[in-house]
Amino acid sequence: MKVLVISNFFPPHVIGGAEIIAHHQARALAARGHEVRVLAGDNSRGLPGYPIEQDSVDGMPVTRVSLTYLDFAPTGNNVAHAGVERIFLRLIAQWRPDVIHAHHMAGLSLGILQLARAHGIRIALTLHDHWGFCMNSTRITTQDKLCHDSTQCHQCHSHIWNGNQLLPQRMRQDYLRWQLDAVDHFISPSRYLADAYIANGLPAERMNVIANGIELERFSATSPPAPGPRLNVLFTGYMGGHKGVPALLKALALLPRGRVHVDMVGDGHMLEAYKAELRDNAPEVSAKFWGRLPNARIAERFAQSHVFVLPSVCPENQPVTITEAMACGLAVVGSRIGGIPELVDDGVTGQLFEHGDAQGLAQCLLRYIEQPEVLVEHSKAGRERIQAYAFELQVDRIEALLAGPGVERIQGPQLIACHGTPSASTFGDVIKALCPVPANRPQPASQPCCIPANWISPEQADVLWVAGPTSQDPDAAMKLIEAYRALGKQVVVDERHLLVARNTESALLVRGGAQVALGLEYLLDYARDPGGAGVESHA
Repeated sequence: MKVLVISNFFPPHVIGGAEIIAHHQARALAARGHEVRVLAGDNSRGLPGYPIEQDSVDGMPVTRVSLTYLDFAPTGNNVAHAGVERIFLRLIAQWRPDVIHAHHMAGLSLGILQLARAHGIRIALTLHDHWGFCMNSTRITTQDKLCHDSTQCHQCHSHIWNGNQLLPQRMRQDYLRWQLDAVDHFISPSRYLADAYIANGLPAERMNVIANGIELERFSATSPPAPGPRLNVLFTGYMGGHKGVPALLKALALLPRGRVHVDMVGDGHMLEAYKAELRDNAPEVSAKFWGRLPNARIAERFAQSHVFVLPSVCPENQPVTITEAMACGLAVVGSRIGGIPELVDDGVTGQLFEHGDAQGLAQCLLRYIEQPEVLVEHSKAGRERIQAYAFELQVDRIEALLAGPGVERIQGPQLIACHGTPSASTFGDVIKALCPVPANRPQPASQPCCIPANWISPEQADVLWVAGPTSQDPDAAMKLIEAYRALGKQVVVDERHLLVARNTESALLVRGGAQVALGLEYLLDYARDPGGAGVESHA
């Protein structure tokens, strides 16, 4: 089987949980005799224009695409890059894979998915966090609160930047809906994340819960020290608010003096602030901030710790750090949120507390200080439980899924390519008339998607909508209209686009939200049933 692994980063660049999993699973498939190649992003060079480099990792050829900070712009276009799609098309023309196993794709281009589908390549996509329905990926709003209603994304980010255009965020959501529709099999390491994506519109019948797995042999020789006068606490992760570090720092200050030591591993934008907070509020706490450590050295820290703490305030998927800690025989204290309770059996393999509750976290740690026999029991039980997550068992399931058939191809949603910037009122009228089911909810196949015209080719779209005022580039609009009409595709033009309206005789001219919505609905009906009334020229 020829497997193309796609990840926006791949070792040795940017080593996080998703990259580690992508690498380990790819290596395991290659060890089983499959031909594996990798297409990955690379932000280490920061070169524009998507130049590529060829190298290899563990004998697997890797095509690395240089990406810049603009390709990852959190409120811009971090999902659709035609230059990356052209690289993908050249790669599959030279080396046609049987199946794609994709991981994180933000920064590369999700357009790869529909292109792969068009070329008959099966697709499996592992979901590592919430990026498919949350622009922040963490479900933490811009007001630093946990989001409970993903249909309200516009309250965090009402618009996105597409070059110098400010477009409704709904267009990005529609683009994701279209691209994810190409996927045959979704893989979620946790039941929590699977259910979250299903609630946000992914089909349940394509969802597979398969744990990331843990290479148990890597940690078989590692064990925590025997309980002593001090409880050794370990945190490893990003030094930022969504990981709940402030609650941990407050909890440490509530523990008996001289009875705890903490190792903090990781970097992030809040690192220096956290150092200062612990120094100011709990100067008696023994602590060491290690910064970022290579993954190979993490076992050293596990071997010096009694308990691993993950106080996340955002819903985690299946944290690699927890599985590694359990494999090393550490008890785990974690937030009762996301997929953490699927790993941590409260009172058996560790303890759970409500996210953000420093007092609750302190009580968990105090129990281990006062009852070291409970610490030993939880450590032993955790190591036994994690055996069911053995890496090879999970790769067995992934291998079978990749080798199996794809899903039956059904007609996807119709696609409206939007050139220009529609007014808020006009776009609102279009959404109300044509797309009443909100984004991030299961939507009927009959509901079309509105997508920026430079994110989609004329061959893929059903209708072109030229929106916006007269100030926009008429030459670009005219070239786009010609490309669509050459393919027999229909076009709606806002008549306020005066130069375009005056110079085209092959478009439906409309004005105002109600007319735009009516015109698009009419032309979509025609695209679906060309046997109906023709549409050639409308003045």
